[in-house]
Amino acid sequence: MKFKKVPVKKIVNKIIDECDVILLVLDARDPEMTRNKELEKKIKSQGKKIIYVLNKADLVPKEILNKWKNVFGENTVFISAKRRLGTKILRDKIKDALREMGKKEGKIGIVGYPNVGKSSIINALTGKRKAITGNIAGLTKGEQWINLTKNIKLMDTPGVIEMKDEDDLVISGALRLEKVENPIPPALKVLDRIHKFDSSILEEYFGIPCKTIDENFLKDIGISRNYLKKGGDVDLIRTARTIIKEYQEGKLNYYKVDLKKYGQKRSKDISMITKHLKNFPFIEDAKMVITHLKDIEDLRKKIKKPILGMEEMDDNILIISFGEKTKDACRKKVEEICKEENIDIFSKFGDKIGANNIYIAIGRKIKK
Repeated sequence: MKFKKVPVKKIVNKIIDECDVILLVLDARDPEMTRNKELEKKIKSQGKKIIYVLNKADLVPKEILNKWKNVFGENTVFISAKRRLGTKILRDKIKDALREMGKKEGKIGIVGYPNVGKSSIINALTGKRKAITGNIAGLTKGEQWINLTKNIKLMDTPGVIEMKDEDDLVISGALRLEKVENPIPPALKVLDRIHKFDSSILEEYFGIPCKTIDENFLKDIGISRNYLKKGGDVDLIRTARTIIKEYQEGKLNYYKVDLKKYGQKRSKDISMITKHLKNFPFIEDAKMVITHLKDIEDLRKKIKKPILGMEEMDDNILIISFGEKTKDACRKKVEEICKEENIDIFSKFGDKIGANNIYIAIGRKIKK
């Protein structure tokens, strides 16, 4: 059988026209990125029901899913199509939606952005997909209906929503980050989405106050990470690229990521580093300390397990993270300890010694 290629927009419009209930599939890890408010308005304006299906929900903490339910309302279902979790709840929600519309029979369509799991949801709902009922008049060949129940039919072909917003293309990774000349607008968009969802997340993640999402906040992030150009100006482009990259990697998220889940253990013994500083005269300057350590051959070889600890030296406290995958990871570990131990930092610096990333902060205990 030959299939006629139809523009994706035409398929989406056909689904909206033909179906009574539309399953709008979103990625539970990033629902705001994968929703289309313009399409939602169009569906509702035609008197059709929307059910928000947040797929991959098994990858998101339960308390965060509950917050998303407050955003999208009662017509929200959490599902893991891959693990076949939540399919019965979704079936029941479909029946409820038709009942609210006064319908005993109905047609269901599925739409969503690429890679949110639309086809997986069709397979999860229909099992082995044996109940194909044949072509319906007006649909392109290959677009068929599957019996979900005796009275409910599900369109076999999902509708793909095209992502046209350039910022969203950058954030999603559809446009390669290194080729983007100005990553500042998409970075601010990422920060704004997270801030609106939970205003405490950014403060916890970056360790700096956050009241308004603008270039000043971006500048504060750059300063906190020492992303400076020659002359001392903040490198906003580098800062913006880093924010987008960490968002894409799942480090910066709508919830605080627990790094312990990766199961990486860290040694608290930093004596292998501090033993080389016993007679060092500039212990108050983190940059000079690291410059001195760079000459130590033993520290240049890649260590097997990261080191994270603190030690008092010359009335100062040295907090050292050594051997993490990135300098930023080292920095975050050091800042976490300083926050927990109530240490006021007066000097900090990050760099690389051989194959190992290192970040050092020097400070004193805050007297209560």
